[in-house]
Amino acid sequence: MRIGEIAARARLATSAIRYYEKAGLLEPPSRIGGRRVYSSDVLHQLVIIRFAQQTGFTLKEIRLLLHGFPEKTAASVRWRKLAGRKIPELDAAARRALAMKKTLEGILECKCQKLEQCARGLARHLGPGTVGAKCC
Repeated sequence: MRIGEIAARARLATSAIRYYEKAGLLEPPSRIGGRRVYSSDVLHQLVIIRFAQQTGFTLKEIRLLLHGFPEKTAASVRWRKLAGRKIPELDAAARRALAMKKTLEGILECKCQKLEQCARGLARHLGPGTVGAKCC
């Protein structure tokens, strides 16, 4: 299949497919007359790539998933290894997001007239303990 057909079936831009090739996620396809010709297997790889991106995996991690294990390594083993690392990262990101939300909820109570007033009040809370910081 040509790149346009793959792109249409995968609902991706052809540039995304070329990018995945350049990033080492997809093996370079064979060429006929200078044009890329893909096997239908690339559609399965594109589904995995998109799923992995949507669940927070980096391109480096996706490359590891696809090409960083011995060929006979089961998919379940690959997923467990990468998901086992990713879940603590996501937990930490969720904690940071909740702390930021609490801080922003605190700033909603601001009654300052000038940003300089806010700066003086917020200066008392700068650093690791900014959760719930208020300026006034």
